[in-house]
Amino acid sequence: MHHMVTIRPLARRIALSAGALLLGAALLSGCGGSPNSMKGKSYGRDGQLGLTNTNPHLINTPHAQNIQQDANFAEQKAKEVKGVGSVRLVIDGATMRAYVKPRPGMNSAQREEMRARVQSQLAYNMPRYDVVTELAP
Repeated sequence: MHHMVTIRPLARRIALSAGALLLGAALLSGCGGSPNSMKGKSYGRDGQLGLTNTNPHLINTPHAQNIQQDANFAEQKAKEVKGVGSVRLVIDGATMRAYVKPRPGMNSAQREEMRARVQSQLAYNMPRYDVVTELAP
């Protein structure tokens, strides 16, 4: 006696459509696209998995700015603030101290506002340093 396995028509349709979807997906993933899409991406040859190529201003990279360049840039940024007469910078490790001398004729409120603006300008532009800004006597 032969037993015949019968698949219900709805189940057969679901199985066939699922198979067709899988076959279509396999064909699309293998054939489409440009030849360059199959190439592997490689890191820069810097010994640090491309880190120096990605961010050249990190402190441990050969392209990092030196302290004199940092001081020149910080002085330039501080002098952009209205009311700054002169700036003296002291960099000690990760701390940058800025001593700003206000222009003559400024009252104490204006001098404090100028000091606060220099502080925020340097803290924003020199994120590597803990910036401390003081009024020079």
